Amino acid sequence: MLREIRIKNFAVIETVTVPFAPGLNVLTGETGAGKSIVIDAILLVSGGRGQTDVIRSDAETATVEAVFDLPRGGGARRVLEEAGIPADESALVIRRELARSGRHRAFVNDSPVTVGLLERLGEQLAEIHGQHEHQRLLQPLAQLELLDRFADAEDAVARMAALHAEYRAAAEELERLRGADRDRAQREDLLRFQVSELDAARLRVGEEEELRAERRRWQHAERFSSGLAEVTQLLLEDRDAAAGRVARAARVLGDLGRLDGAFADAATPLDAAAAQIEEALLAVRKLREGIDAEPGRLEAIDERLDAIARLKRKYGDTEAAMLEFRDAAAAELDRGQRHDEIVAAKERRAAELLTQLRAAASAVSETRREAAGRLGPRVQRELRELGVERARFDIVVEAAPAEQIQARGLDRVEFRLSANPGEDPRPLARVASGGELSRTMLAVEVVLANYERVPTMVFDEVDAGVGARVAGTVADKLAVTARGRQVLCVTHLAPIAARAGHHLLVAKAVRAGRTRAGVAVLSGAARVEEIARMLGGERLTDTARRHARELLAGK
Repeated sequence: MLREIRIKNFAVIETVTVPFAPGLNVLTGETGAGKSIVIDAILLVSGGRGQTDVIRSDAETATVEAVFDLPRGGGARRVLEEAGIPADESALVIRRELARSGRHRAFVNDSPVTVGLLERLGEQLAEIHGQHEHQRLLQPLAQLELLDRFADAEDAVARMAALHAEYRAAAEELERLRGADRDRAQREDLLRFQVSELDAARLRVGEEEELRAERRRWQHAERFSSGLAEVTQLLLEDRDAAAGRVARAARVLGDLGRLDGAFADAATPLDAAAAQIEEALLAVRKLREGIDAEPGRLEAIDERLDAIARLKRKYGDTEAAMLEFRDAAAAELDRGQRHDEIVAAKERRAAELLTQLRAAASAVSETRREAAGRLGPRVQRELRELGVERARFDIVVEAAPAEQIQARGLDRVEFRLSANPGEDPRPLARVASGGELSRTMLAVEVVLANYERVPTMVFDEVDAGVGARVAGTVADKLAVTARGRQVLCVTHLAPIAARAGHHLLVAKAVRAGRTRAGVAVLSGAARVEEIARMLGGERLTDTARRHARELLAGK
């Protein structure tokens, strides 16, 4: 429920706080006083479009702040939870700030939010019917939505829409697969060549570095050979080679050791040195064998390195990257070779989804037809009570061919009205006058009031086109609608104003050359005066006041 709304620098309102109450609330006042501005402010905090031209001319910003009671359960709390906004146990505060600079802002419980979030939140808090809302009743989609609300089919329709989206995605993927056969064949030829080329290369991680090291040895083979020969001479082959000298020194110390054991100890490191020299000679011999000339080896290494370089330009910077590319290409090739199998699986899935979708649409259609049979007579009864005494109201549900199934199913719903005897019901858009449309909208809303999930309903001049003769009936309908919820209504009809439990007067005055609108809660004598004005115009009479008191007493 809307507790109050605080408006500042919005249109002709400088600053005002408007309190609301449960049940039926009415806003009255002279034409042009600014009653609809209050409704526009509610629209703004409900996610409506913010425009700079509503900012009061002497201000840079306009602010609208609304305080709602937050139901313990329901959609509003879910919206807040999904957005990560803390929810107070009792109140929800929504604020919109409009700036001439265009930098508009929105807040919920002082947390900055998007207008999209406000719109989702507003859908859970208030249902707003503007001055021209009855024109919406002419739209087939609006008629379908109203029927779904009455049939309590909205959840089933949402599931059907999700199923339709899944089916469309599967069908589009299937169409893409079918339409890509030529490109797929070309792609498979390329993949087959790439895998074959990489397999033929027999790449091995680290091979390039090994080849480059070997190439360096072959490039400097002569220098390596001469160096190793010199090392061999120094260690073994020269007359004064290290191996011979160490051996002779060890023998001398060994001989002396037989005379004195201390000399034998000195020979031990020489024995170790001799062993190390022998190990060095073995290593040198192996290295010399490794650089023995192998005809054509250097050329073979260069060819292999060139081949690896060519592959790197196409497939990756390293052997590992190229092998990874090969595995990915092979996997894609395998998938491509299983194309027919994949297409068949996609066809089966699309067919399954279509079967489920058609079954869901058929169930929703049945629900709609049954609901239409109940809603039509109820709306017709309400219309007759609202003064369209010979009204006939039918709801036709027509199913499209199965192949034309849409997110909302197969049905086209059409509201048909006959306001005159002897005429068959025809589509609203072709037969209804403005007054008939207004009353039809009110009749539908009265019937649907018990199916409305939001706690607040707002009607901006719902009595447009309604004469004084049926004003009392309209008042009764609004009062019934307001049972168990909050209804806000802008009205020019005294019987409606008299039925309200909470009466707000919107008036404007000119002070210091500026027009300012204000809102006051009416009670007692002030309320009698306002209802008398609505009955008799600007010139108040005792008769009008007496009639006003009678209306108030009979509410």
